[in-house]
Amino acid sequence: MDLMGEFVVTKSSSFKEEVQESVWVDATVEAYDSIVHNNVWDVASRLEEKSVVISHWMYKVKKAVDGSVEKHKARFLARGFSQVEETNYDETFSPIARYSSIRSILALSTQMAWKIHQMDVNTTFLNGMIEEEVYIENLEGF
Repeated sequence: MDLMGEFVVTKSSSFKEEVQESVWVDATVEAYDSIVHNNVWDVASRLEEKSVVISHWMYKVKKAVDGSVEKHKARFLARGFSQVEETNYDETFSPIARYSSIRSILALSTQMAWKIHQMDVNTTFLNGMIEEEVYIENLEGF
């Protein structure tokens, strides 16, 4: 795994501080455009009897193997820990692959002479379908 780049969280995750630089404005707009393009949610008025999940932006610098800056990334995060189990949700699920599974598939594909295609998915979790109504705080800056 030595050939992989790394993510470095910036010194500040404050929207007001980060958007002072154009690279962070571009990264934030790119994340927002992805949310809009994927029709992630509908804008609605806040209902008093519904709880609202708070949110924030996180900013990261993706570095290449040689340590140079590869990309500036902004990610909109819902702070789901503000929800209460069995009041706001019944179960949680996050599909994450284990490294041992990935290594096994790579070993099998080498043995079977299969072709391997690697790709980067920018908006992996924006396509999950849920049945519950979830109200989330508006994106800061938009």
